Amino acid sequence: MNIPRSDPASVRARLWLALIGLAGLVILVAAPLPQVDADAALYGRIAANILTTGDWITFHYPGWFVDKPPVTFWLMAVSFRFLGVSDVALRLWQLLMALALIALTYRVARAAGATREAGLLAALVLATAAQFFYQATVPQQDLPLTFFLTLGMYGVFMYLDRGAARWILVAAVGAALAVLTSGIAGLGLFGVVFLAVLVAVRPAPPHAGQALLGRAALAAAIFAGLALPWFVVGALRQGDQFVTTFLTSGTLGVGRFFSPAISTPPPYWLAIFAYVPILLVGMLPWSPVLVVALADMRRQFRDGSPGMRIVAVWFLAVFVTLSLSSGDKVFRYLLPCFPPAAILTGRAAATLFDRSDRLRPVGWGALLPALALIAAGFWYLWAQFPAERGPWVAVAGAFVAAMAAALAAFGLAALRARGPAAVALAAAGAVVALIVLEVAMLANAARIAPWREISTAAAPLTARSERLLLYGRAADGFNFVNFYLDEPLMRVAGVEQVASLWRRERLLLVVPEERFEELSRSLDPSPVLLFVSPARMLLVANWSDAGKPSSAAE
Repeated sequence: MNIPRSDPASVRARLWLALIGLAGLVILVAAPLPQVDADAALYGRIAANILTTGDWITFHYPGWFVDKPPVTFWLMAVSFRFLGVSDVALRLWQLLMALALIALTYRVARAAGATREAGLLAALVLATAAQFFYQATVPQQDLPLTFFLTLGMYGVFMYLDRGAARWILVAAVGAALAVLTSGIAGLGLFGVVFLAVLVAVRPAPPHAGQALLGRAALAAAIFAGLALPWFVVGALRQGDQFVTTFLTSGTLGVGRFFSPAISTPPPYWLAIFAYVPILLVGMLPWSPVLVVALADMRRQFRDGSPGMRIVAVWFLAVFVTLSLSSGDKVFRYLLPCFPPAAILTGRAAATLFDRSDRLRPVGWGALLPALALIAAGFWYLWAQFPAERGPWVAVAGAFVAAMAAALAAFGLAALRARGPAAVALAAAGAVVALIVLEVAMLANAARIAPWREISTAAAPLTARSERLLLYGRAADGFNFVNFYLDEPLMRVAGVEQVASLWRRERLLLVVPEERFEELSRSLDPSPVLLFVSPARMLLVANWSDAGKPSSAAE
């Protein structure tokens, strides 16, 4: 049936599509932003080493056993092959995957029985959620894992709906690629969701008996054929260390679920609730609607469609599994919850247009966090990052203020019982907040991420130096410099260590401005100043003809 263009639902659908398109454009524009995550730079160097060594199976990084499966490195390396090694190439493939995940979330919502408008709202919620945008711009394993898990669930939905064998194969491919992205964690999350759906929803498969067994056997063969070879070759090449790391007690083994590897968590009774505030902050500005959706989950299980019950189980299975884990509680691990959370939130948002009784709690749920967000955001930045306080308060403060304004507009419109306007203001305000964040990051790039400029200044001199030293807090930039600069690097902490190397080798040195005077008194010959970064980092050398000083501000 053709819907008249003046129909309110049709008008809203065009608005949601426009906002999704705008959010997608904002995500793509993030490609040249400076790298601010050291792990992403580390993974970029490993991927660049693939092209250098030609080894696409065993990954190489001096002094470290690479403990991540291959998919992320392969995608980065392919991007470098075609675009060269750069910030844009490091990030672009993941930005495109983020856009694909937004589209896939819409398709999953529709396959689960959501209306077209609820499906569009699910895609819009995901595209404008604060944590999703951040993780879309930080190339790591979490977004590919989320994409492949969602792809696997899409295959499950489509198989249950249409019965065609190709959809169960899509589920197997998605699960296999999740394993090749995140190891046992990928298999564990998909398996937990699949088993939870079988137990809690008990969907009726389109086939039974021999036909179902045959399709299950084919899916298992496809999964094993894709997921296992890399692990088998890795175990044969690298032996016990590979098996321990990826399968048993190592950083990606089963033991990671039961013990932390990178942090000291709070007491277990408190740690199991850690992801509750993380989810609410990460889903901003949609957290008030998510709370409504979760509060309605009991009725959803009783009266909802089988598809939406599966979505609810999907969300709960991932969230509860991660919460019950005794391992590290890291905010980015929560990303696989976001597609099902977005679908539940999109469906709840669509009901706001006809259920004015829900608008008042949503309104207050948006207004109160708006005030808390401003206070907590600025306190956290001021207290936790004293060395980076100036530039990061300017960057994150602008984003926090814009997101708080979006929440305030959302809340006021909801309190006035204007459901469509409230949703539109929340989405548009979130997009504006993301634009403000990008502009602030670009404006302050040399102060928050000085390593690309420092590496550029050092590059012409690397052929005449034996290594580059990173002293004091400059050592925090090791992974970044190692990504931008193909030069032997070394972290140094003590003045005596620097002085000893300074006398024996031809060196480049990056030193914080506040430590330079103290350090220079112990160095002979006297340092030659080459570059002054707006981040108060100095590049110096120990030979007289290294060059004249230059400044990023010039």
